[in-house]
Amino acid sequence: MFDNWDTEKKLIEKIQKCQRNYDYSKWDSSVALYQEIKDYLLWIAENSPSKQHEGYYDVYWTMDREVIQEISRYTWGYTHRRNPPSNWRNAQANASLYILWVGKEPNSQLNCNIDGTVKANTMMDRWQNAYTSIGISIGLTMRAAAEMGFATGCNKSHNDINGDNYWPERLGILDDVNEGRKEICYGLGIGYPKEGVPRWVSDETEIMIGAANGTTITTIGQEDHPRTNEKLTKTKIVNLNEFGGEEVEDEYKNIHKIPTKAEFKINSTRDRGIEIIEIK
Repeated sequence: MFDNWDTEKKLIEKIQKCQRNYDYSKWDSSVALYQEIKDYLLWIAENSPSKQHEGYYDVYWTMDREVIQEISRYTWGYTHRRNPPSNWRNAQANASLYILWVGKEPNSQLNCNIDGTVKANTMMDRWQNAYTSIGISIGLTMRAAAEMGFATGCNKSHNDINGDNYWPERLGILDDVNEGRKEICYGLGIGYPKEGVPRWVSDETEIMIGAANGTTITTIGQEDHPRTNEKLTKTKIVNLNEFGGEEVEDEYKNIHKIPTKAEFKINSTRDRGIEIIEIK
């Protein structure tokens, strides 16, 4: 019963921490081993438990380095400063394998109302089932990846820029997203960490100033999102190699001291205040 408890605790502690850099040279997607690893992790993602064994999500994935590099450009959202506001891309997405969970209305309806009628898939508790199922699936996939020796990092920031609907267009689900049938929820980067490099150090060379997260952002001065009509925040993307250490003004006249390197130092050892309480 007590076999491997210490190992299991170490795995959990490992996946608590988000990996921000990867050694791409160690992962060769043309090698059969990595195809098997990918298939195994996708099997876990697909077959994780869900309420009533319903299908509340789809799983998208890629191991193509060029594709991952492209899609990782649309992950703005890691807050650098709140005042003046600025943010980074989520570097954990720029991994060797990227898996993306998209919540959806399942093709079955097994939950019912108190009067016995079937609950509509649009009801909030049906979507809570989806979010819970996705969380279980991500956790089990992370644990499996860590057990094989890989580093992982979750990413929730899948936003567009200038109202271009990048992610739903890229996945071919724009109509479903517009109609509320699907929702891009969470991604997971998986790969080998760089040796000798702290996990919070990123290879990113750009920072966005003018916004503290990556939602509703524009770099071309738009006032409103062309699809959702949401008010957009005007931002600038600044290159660290060119402006690191200098002061740059954003579109709202705030002055930003541009960092010289990208570091993502969230204190993952702090007390989260999670209590363990016995029910009596």
